[in-house]
Amino acid sequence: MKEEDRITSDEIAALIERTEARALKEGDAEMITAIIKKMVEIEGLYKEGKITSGRKLRRLIPIPRPKPSEENKPDE
Repeated sequence: MKEEDRITSDEIAALIERTEARALKEGDAEMITAIIKKMVEIEGLYKEGKITSGRKLRRLIPIPRPKPSEENKPDE
């Protein structure tokens, strides 16, 4: 996965600040969903014993940047 296709730690920190301030912006819901899905995936693999090394965990951690949904795409 390319670096620009990942959600960065800075973006997650900004998302947390917006969430705490109750000031979410367009696209935040998709980012929150992607983060939760990745956490559930990693937890499931861990419980099944499929994460056997730090290397495998590091490969799983990057979170893909969500694609804009049809309703959030600008009109062309």
